[in-house]
Formats: sequence, C-alpha cells, structure tokens
Amino acid sequence: MKKLGIILDSFCGLYEKEAHEMNFKFIPLQVDIDGEVYQDGLSDKIEVLNKMSEAKSLKTSSPKLEIINNVVKEASEQYDEVIYLGIHPALSSTSNHVRTVANEYKNVYVFENHWSGYQLVNAAKYALKLRKEGLDLKEIFTELQKIDTQSATYLVPFDMKYMIQGGRLHGVKKFIMTTIKMIPILEYTYEGKVTPVFLKRTSSGAITKAMEKAYYFPDDVTQYEFNWMHGTSQQVNDEVIKMAKDLDITLAHEQITSSVIAIHTGPEAFAITVMPKLNLD
Repeated sequence: MKKLGIILDSFCGLYEKEAHEMNFKFIPLQVDIDGEVYQDGLSDKIEVLNKMSEAKSLKTSSPKLEIINNVVKEASEQYDEVIYLGIHPALSSTSNHVRTVANEYKNVYVFENHWSGYQLVNAAKYALKLRKEGLDLKEIFTELQKIDTQSATYLVPFDMKYMIQGGRLHGVKKFIMTTIKMIPILEYTYEGKVTPVFLKRTSSGAITKAMEKAYYFPDDVTQYEFNWMHGTSQQVNDEVIKMAKDLDITLAHEQITSSVIAIHTGPEAFAITVMPKLNLD
C-alpha cells in the first residue's frame, strides 16, 4: 500500500503545531497589518485579530515561495503520494503556487475544494482512512468530491469596511450595504466565491439567518457535522451559541477565525460550516 501524506494550509484554522501533531504538513498563509507580516497559524490568533481592529492598512500576501517549496519537497520525499488540501484558488494564489511546485514532482496532487476551517481537517483525516482501506488516489478523490458538493460555509461580517478594503464588495451590492447599513449573510460557494445570500438590518437577525441557513442545508441534520469559527466579539459568540442550542445544533469543533478570513470579514465575524459526518475510526 502506498503511503499517503497530506499538506494543509492555515485556511484549515489549525496552528502549525496542531497540524504537525496530526502528522499533516502545513503551509502558513500570510497577512500584512500596517506593514508587518504575520504568518497565519504561527502567530497568536487573538493578538492578530486585535491588531486588525486597530489597523490602518490590511493586505493579504502569498506564503513565502521558499516555505511552499520546502513543504512540498519534504512531503514528496517522505510519502509515496501527497494531497494538498487548502484554500480555493479563487480566494488565494497559494493553491496555484503549490500546483506549480507540485509539477516538479510526480507524486504531489492538488485537490481543489471549497472547504474551510475544520472541514479541511476532517477531509484530510478521511483521505488517510480511505487509503488504509485500500482505495487508490483516484478513488479517494472521487469520495472527497462527493463530500465537497455536500458541504457549505456561511459567514457573517459585521463591519463592511473590511469587505470593501478587501475587494469583496463592489458595484450595486457595495452601494446597497454601505448606504442602508445592511449586514450580509455570505456563502462560500462551490466555485470558491464569497457572495451575499441574505441581507439583515440587525446583527441578531443576521446571526439567526446564518444559523438557520446552515441548519436547513442538509436533508437529514443528524447525518451532518456543524463546526464554527469566531472572532473577538463575546456578544456575537454568545448569540451564536444560544442560537445553536435553540436549533439543537451541536457545534463539534470551535476555532478562532483564520486571519486570512478575518482580513476580509473583520475580527468580529463568525462562520458556521456544514459537512457530512465522516466515520474516521
């Protein structure tokens, strides 16, 4: 049986140390806050979010090519086959950089997906389980593709300036949401786009709609896993937890929002993710 390795990037919401403890390779994405670069998954997440709230200039930047080269090379030498599970190329050039480096090797493959946060961790663990069961790479990709089409992420930003600065709002949508102070519920689509699906006038209304959207996404809620990522607002976080209890949603994993997400949605935003429950035993 060929030994399979997994490369994750920090879009999965883990710290590098956590990823390594799970035997995954790890690529830290980067953000630039007032001219200082922070590596996502290495820097303290709360500290970075707090710096964002006070920053005058926020930018994302691709990981250092040296890091990508080293991680891919190391994984290629350590494993017979390697899968990179990371941020969608529509959101970041990181995936394309990994693909370019991977072309230098015969055993490194990029699986394009629209997962976020702990969904990526679950997918990585499941891929390894499928390999132990004897599935080849093509069969593993087929199974991952099925899961990807049955997964969703909904986000709620509470300050539109971050979306505007990050280029996620433009045209009529930008005019509407900045003029009448609407709060959008965003969906991270299968194509890798982040697009508004609902608009609410209050934060409570936006939280409720996002949670309801996640709850009604699957046909059978008992067969799906819900996870969430959150920022620095205790009020928002408390409302999300209360709404989850009201809907009888079990939030399996809690993470601090990745800085590469928060730079576009703001440090107080939250996201809820939905995917099929996977047998990882």
